[in-house]
Amino acid sequence: MKGAIFDLDGLLVDSERAYRDGWVWGFAQFGIEIPQEIVNTWGGKNWKQSFDILVQLAGSPEKVQEVRAKREKFFYEKLTTGEIQLKPYAKEVLSYLKEQNFKLGLATTTVTERATAILNQFELMDYFDTFTFGDEVSENKPSPVPYLTALERTGLVADEAFAVEDSLVGATSASRAGMGVFLIPDSSFERNYSEKDKENLQIIEQGKDLKIVIDFVNKKTAKNS
Repeated sequence: MKGAIFDLDGLLVDSERAYRDGWVWGFAQFGIEIPQEIVNTWGGKNWKQSFDILVQLAGSPEKVQEVRAKREKFFYEKLTTGEIQLKPYAKEVLSYLKEQNFKLGLATTTVTERATAILNQFELMDYFDTFTFGDEVSENKPSPVPYLTALERTGLVADEAFAVEDSLVGATSASRAGMGVFLIPDSSFERNYSEKDKENLQIIEQGKDLKIVIDFVNKKTAKNS
């Protein structure tokens, strides 16, 4: 293996709950109650992929934009006040892979401006060789386009790199691009993926945190030395 492509939200950064709570809070500012279980289904997706549902809830596309502006304010407040934190082993796994001379790419549905703010907040920018943001691609996850784009930008092909994801949406995207995937379900939510859920995915290993990536590569390195 020569490289790895990482997701961002819910994997490296514990931010998915802030997105969910931000939508709930944003709608509440306009007197609209939205069930959290509906918002939970949006994990790993770009907000535009849930646009039709958002319009139904808000009443109009214009109102959706107003609610989204409220959500963005909510999210940035959580980010800058330290309420959003790194996931366990986030920097450790990136540092370890860089030490092993891996090329590292980022493939996220998050738009450039917000993703850059998150990366800068946690000083993650320098770990990555390439970035693929949600507003740079023609299709978002679960389409393979984000991972195909990330591979091309990183100068790798699918069998030279693995993906690391927290959601089925993201794992599907990587699998459709021909990549093996480490799946680490976001512990902020009760996500118990069944074998049926994963039957079409190229799962290398599933675990509770990013340490499984370090352990896997360490074993492979020791075996080949």
